[in-house]
Amino acid sequence: MDVESVDAVALNLDDPVLGQRLTLTFRNICYRRKDHNGGRPKDIIRSVSGSFQPGRLVAILGPSGAGKSSLLSILSGLKQTGFIGTIEINGYMLDRRKYRQQCVYIQQDFSLTDHLTVLETMSYAAELKMAKSSGRSEMVRKKKVNDVLRVLGLDRSLQTLVKKLSGGEKKRLSIGIEMVSNPPIILLDEPTSGLDSVSAMELMSYVKMVASEGRTVACVIHQPSSSLFQLFDDLYLLSGGTCIYNGPLDAMVSTFAESGFHCPKFYNRADFALEVASKPLRDLDQLVQRYNKPDRKRSRLENNIKDGPHEDDIDVERPKTAATRGRYQISQWKQFQVLLRRSLRVTSRDFFFAQLRVIAHVLVGLLLGAVFYQSGEDGALVMVNAACLFFFQLFIFFGNAMPCVITFPLETKVFIRERLNNWYSLEAYYLSKIVADLPLQILCPSLFLSIAYYLTGQLLEWERFGKLCLVLLLLGVFAQTVGLLSGAAFDLQMATFFVPCFSIPSLLFSGFFVKPYEMHEYLGYISYTSFFRYSLQGSVLAIYGGNRTAFPCSKDLCYYNKPSKFLKFMDTKADGYWENVHVLLGFIAVFQVILYVVLRFRLKIYQ
Repeated sequence: MDVESVDAVALNLDDPVLGQRLTLTFRNICYRRKDHNGGRPKDIIRSVSGSFQPGRLVAILGPSGAGKSSLLSILSGLKQTGFIGTIEINGYMLDRRKYRQQCVYIQQDFSLTDHLTVLETMSYAAELKMAKSSGRSEMVRKKKVNDVLRVLGLDRSLQTLVKKLSGGEKKRLSIGIEMVSNPPIILLDEPTSGLDSVSAMELMSYVKMVASEGRTVACVIHQPSSSLFQLFDDLYLLSGGTCIYNGPLDAMVSTFAESGFHCPKFYNRADFALEVASKPLRDLDQLVQRYNKPDRKRSRLENNIKDGPHEDDIDVERPKTAATRGRYQISQWKQFQVLLRRSLRVTSRDFFFAQLRVIAHVLVGLLLGAVFYQSGEDGALVMVNAACLFFFQLFIFFGNAMPCVITFPLETKVFIRERLNNWYSLEAYYLSKIVADLPLQILCPSLFLSIAYYLTGQLLEWERFGKLCLVLLLLGVFAQTVGLLSGAAFDLQMATFFVPCFSIPSLLFSGFFVKPYEMHEYLGYISYTSFFRYSLQGSVLAIYGGNRTAFPCSKDLCYYNKPSKFLKFMDTKADGYWENVHVLLGFIAVFQVILYVVLRFRLKIYQ
């Protein structure tokens, strides 16, 4: 495919000639994608060009479907494939690796961590985005955080949790956490959506002030009021993926008048611009010709798509020099430390994920202890005690999987935004999430088992208690991994449906209801894929293995009063405890790898 790359030569952001006042220029940007319903490919952006100047606030305006958000996504460096054209910074073709350190993209659906305060949110952002090597001490970083919060009018809400902020305050905070690294280029996608007129005006006044300090700021704006619209210096107007005006806001009315479109007196110029942009392109031919030049690359792109296979996007070949080295402001080890501290703080304040989880483990431990009271002491109740151990497995699995299923999709939005804005690496985030949940993974099953083990009358030997605890801990870690995986791979509704569907076959082939030797030969082999089989066998061996002697029987005949006979009935090898532990570790390792792959895939589909 004869398509030119957007990236050509590296931009040296350390060059003192370039400075921090960056002019963003783009030429002949074309983007076409296939209709997901099987229709013809659709032109989203049609060979648009323009330039955003430092110190000037630019409004990107246009009717729905005009290509505003797609253009902003391309200019931000977020979208990396499927388009052609050139993007320059101060006349230099950009290197995306370095450009993403200088440009921040604040999307319309901007998610924040609810359980952090305003000050904590800003402080963690500063730690991740401000490099120590640049000479910034802790005191300087704190001063920077306080200065940004004061500029944005959030200095009176420092200790307020994010979930208690108003819509306008959240929008301002979303800008503040990206401003903390003093980026020269800021791109915002509909920052006023969902805000009332007063909050929108207040927010855009702050954005105007940010731009006046010499930054290059462009905003996709949706139906602004007349007073809000006049805050902008320049207008970039799109219609059907084509630019029909690019220049100072004050010159828009006269320019349109030259093309036969006259704005009524005392009429909102934003409404007038949208009315003109909503007309068919054939009626805007004079404006289209004025702001667009014929481009042979666009014709080549159309031919490539027409003649070649219909793809979702046309991949643009990237130079091998655009590596991730030097992509982040701090080392991955430091990223891991900051993310771990943040995760632990968030977890400690999350009532559903942490506090209620601990309470549930204690209450269910008491409940099972009452239902199966002293069942472990009587040889006549061996099958009852086996049912008790089976319920141990059920609760530990679902009690640790479902909280992760529900909470992780909400956090995924924050992770994707921060990761795509180059806050940290996927590896640092992935490890911090796993390690941050370990205290709960140890505390909750240990509390549960300590209560239930004693009340159900299991043999009071530390070795047996430790072995059973180890099996339940591994099952809990596996359950957490399954919960994180389903939450990462699906939306909330599908994730809550996936976990029961995934676990029911494993329960069926666990060997508790039907033994493998009682099944059809081919079905018997399926039991070896059941993780519940190995956790149940490990639990049974912890209690009844280790050459345990016969125990008292309250009835005249106790068929399973000899542990060896019961182990044979359960199709469990007497010396197979550690084998089951190793298999559980294997399940955990495999699903951890799958989780990592899914997270990386989720990142790619957003690019």
